[in-house]
Amino acid sequence: MTNQSNEIEHPLFVSVEGPIGVGKTTLAKLLAEKLNAHSLKEIIEENPYLKNFYEDIEEYAFQTEMFFLCNRIKQLEDAKKNYLDRGVPVVSDYSIIKNLVFSGLTLDLQQFQKYKQVYSILTDRLPQPDLIIYLYADVDVLMQRIALRDRPFERNMSRKYIEELSKEYAHYFSPKSLKHYFSNSIPQILSLNVNEKDFVNHPGDLDEVLTMIEEVTKNKKTPNRRMNYANQDADS
Repeated sequence: MTNQSNEIEHPLFVSVEGPIGVGKTTLAKLLAEKLNAHSLKEIIEENPYLKNFYEDIEEYAFQTEMFFLCNRIKQLEDAKKNYLDRGVPVVSDYSIIKNLVFSGLTLDLQQFQKYKQVYSILTDRLPQPDLIIYLYADVDVLMQRIALRDRPFERNMSRKYIEELSKEYAHYFSPKSLKHYFSNSIPQILSLNVNEKDFVNHPGDLDEVLTMIEEVTKNKKTPNRRMNYANQDADS
């Protein structure tokens, strides 16, 4: 018989997801600060194939996706060892599922089948998020935000690509689809339209998300889940 006091405290693991330009990294960073969590940011610019990928997707898709897969796996393994296993909450600006989203869109059928086999083997023991915050917005909004941040490798990105990507995200991150991608417990999912949201300049928008997180996670049945909010002095 296990005494409740001996149960291991389970730190909160949140993933923020959504199509390119939706504001994942901005929200994840702000949430990490508020929740006293480690901020896990995906590696993007370091991918040596990325520039060529956006110029010739068909030619460079497989190399690009394999690089992302291996790097995200290493990041998540390190996050588990260095933070989650030590009781530190983590907020990530991606979920490992995004590898299936992008590879399914860019690889041909034969490549995608091989990729899924590798994906299933390598991701089997990765930490799974307790909550996925799925952000979405109109394509016009996404294109405007992509143009404003003006990343060199995104300058030639087509509207058609963003339209297709948004559709894929909507499919993969629907509550009914998530059960296909997680071997253990299925994460809670919080879908949020961010067309009119500004988490940096409108604090109320961020407070709304924090309230939603608390509501979604308080009924989760993991023992001793920890969600500590940073005090106001720490944020100032």
